[in-house]
Amino acid sequence: NELSGRGIGARVSSKQYAKDLIKLRSLLNEIYSNSSSLPLLLAPGGFYDQQWFIQLLQRSGPGVVNVLTHHIYNLGA
Repeated sequence: NELSGRGIGARVSSKQYAKDLIKLRSLLNEIYSNSSSLPLLLAPGGFYDQQWFIQLLQRSGPGVVNVLTHHIYNLGA
């Protein structure tokens, strides 16, 4: 959950995350090619960093991510 933006323990660049999403979309399309339905691709599910999210969407391109997710974790008062 901390992979996007400025994660505390680990971090994945928006460029790498976009490449991975493109590959995952391709796999989903291949696996479900004979199905009448296709699962939605939700991503990224981490801390919000506006610039990181913008770059992710620009790099992944249209038709890759169906739902953009954003999680908020209260880590103290």
